[in-house]
Amino acid sequence: MPAWKELRPMAIDELIERDWILLPGTLCTEDVFTPMLEAIGVPLHQRHAIRLDRPTIEDYAEVCTRSEGAVVCGFSLGAIVAAHLADRLKAARIILFGVNPLADDPAKAEGRRALAWDVIMKGGGAALDARLPPLNGARPDVARAKVLGMAERAAADCDAQTALALSRPGALGVLAKTECPVLVLTGTDDTMAPPELGRQAADAAPRGQFFPLTRLGHYALLESPAACAVALHNMEARLERAA
Repeated sequence: MPAWKELRPMAIDELIERDWILLPGTLCTEDVFTPMLEAIGVPLHQRHAIRLDRPTIEDYAEVCTRSEGAVVCGFSLGAIVAAHLADRLKAARIILFGVNPLADDPAKAEGRRALAWDVIMKGGGAALDARLPPLNGARPDVARAKVLGMAERAAADCDAQTALALSRPGALGVLAKTECPVLVLTGTDDTMAPPELGRQAADAAPRGQFFPLTRLGHYALLESPAACAVALHNMEARLERAA
């Protein structure tokens, strides 16, 4: 058993017993969360993925707000959706990986549409391959293969995800009205959603915490799931001490 599991605070055990609502990112599936969830011991039957196949934030309101008592965990675009709905969620925790809580930068619109077109013409894996930043962690080659495999499987949803990304407003005002704890984790080497954006999200939430994942990038969940698990344990320990 890894040494950090022996130090696991009781609060994390209580969270493990809850349902987890999972919102993956652009060209991504729920598999992005799997290594971390396995590391902390969340059973398969408690993992509930929401497919990002609809073009507006409000399209996800009904299914997400049925998450009373659950852990809502989002990555990248999925984290953006969770952040925009955060004040309506009666969740035990909201956990955001690689989040950008600001309105989409209009300068990114052309690149987003070009990616969507390339997905149609070449497939998700090939389209993302040329755009994927270097990955970190002990086995970046393995992490990259997983990212591209997810992109291939999620290609059919890219048009909806592009519209969702382009149309989103900023989420800081919503986060400011959020009652449950909001845990934000970002790789220090994340160039797609830099750490300062994650810190803004955490600072906006009354019960927000920010944790920088040292020497990891945007796909920290796959680059080092163990580091992500340790970070969540540390954040839960802080919540226990503050209670």
